[in-house]
Amino acid sequence: MSYCPNCKFEYTDGQVECIDCGAMLVDELPVADHEHLMSGDVHFVPFRTYQSHAHAQMVREALANEGVTAVIKGSELYGAGAASAVTYGVVIWIPEDEREEASRVADSILDPI
Repeated sequence: MSYCPNCKFEYTDGQVECIDCGAMLVDELPVADHEHLMSGDVHFVPFRTYQSHAHAQMVREALANEGVTAVIKGSELYGAGAASAVTYGVVIWIPEDEREEASRVADSILDPI
């Protein structure tokens, strides 16, 4: 597996750069990132599912700006190249105890017009 050092998204083998931000992927996230996500003190739960990495990344950044920890995880099926990637769902995971604040933030930026 490969990871985006910026978005923290996990990619299947064969992908070399992040389809969201263009960063070159790395084999492992820094240890501090893994320690925080694997901490026994934090219980992550699925928050919302988005159809694109762009939408998920926008929400993740808004959450981070408000102090809510969020991790993006999704499934992809790759064709001949990154341009042919099909996204089945991109899930944002948050600490369970931050659900109310996360909902407030996500609802405020994606209000229906």
